[in-house]
Amino acid sequence: SCPVENILTRTANRAVLHFMQLGLFGQPVVERTKRNKQNLLLDVAVLALHVGSLTLDSYSRPKSPHLYTQPQLLAILILKAYLKQTYRGIIEVLETSKQLCDALGLKDGRLPDHSSLKKFADRLGPTVLDQAVAQLLAFCLRNESNAAAEVAMDSTGVECSTASQHYQMRIGRGRGRYVKLSLAVTCTTLLLVTFAVSFGPSHDRREVMDVLWRASGRCTPGALYADAGYDLEAAHAFCRDGWGVRSYIPPVARGGFGTIASPHRATMAGRDLTASGYGRRWHIESFISGFKRTTSPGVRARTDAAMLTEAALNLLAYAIRRM
Repeated sequence: SCPVENILTRTANRAVLHFMQLGLFGQPVVERTKRNKQNLLLDVAVLALHVGSLTLDSYSRPKSPHLYTQPQLLAILILKAYLKQTYRGIIEVLETSKQLCDALGLKDGRLPDHSSLKKFADRLGPTVLDQAVAQLLAFCLRNESNAAAEVAMDSTGVECSTASQHYQMRIGRGRGRYVKLSLAVTCTTLLLVTFAVSFGPSHDRREVMDVLWRASGRCTPGALYADAGYDLEAAHAFCRDGWGVRSYIPPVARGGFGTIASPHRATMAGRDLTASGYGRRWHIESFISGFKRTTSPGVRARTDAAMLTEAALNLLAYAIRRM
């Protein structure tokens, strides 16, 4: 078999072992160096190329130059996010790494120009990248069908400005607009199920139905956990009556009377959520923390569309790295 197939097989086997050796905090008990002595960066590159080939056509149009495939360009962008590089920087990294070029199928030292990467990134969007997340999740579930037994939802923000917090405090500027990511993540195994990207600040209830609708087509967990920001009767009805999933969301009394009249939300009000395993909701907090430490807590792009795409690429890169 070819080296690419060997790396894919090794990645799949490591995913199974990863699920078997998870501890209390969703992290492997056995150190990675003891389980896998291969190069993690090469594994990320090969898996990114594989996921890209399942998501995108080889070429955008029949009469394109056919110098590089779209999955290859997507894999380079994922490596750019994973290594915290610029468009020029990731090309320089590839110029000095024959192993990475071989893993991505870039033969004869032919590398795309940094402007080609930028133009390709502009054609991408969060919807396409979320489809790549779906392919990645399906790849994981084929090896461990019980990996999505429980799902948690939450949102986080990545900064749009490169100004330091110290500088913003000195000039008296509060936090402005940021890129908001609403996520659904499996508990314990910490696999990304789906995401929605927008600009904040905004209420979490705006994205909850979109995230639930996408997640329902990818897995059927036994329970879904979310914080009080997602308290919505329609969310409970979708999960319990349509999706067949037990939803646990702390209710918030509204209307000034301190009462909760909606049927599903009223059930939550009279229930001890802790006894229902609600404490596992914090697993998504661990995912968000690792995402920001591994990629970046902010985006470098300056246009709105590029900001959304960059944040989605960072999220996809971290999801692949967790494999």
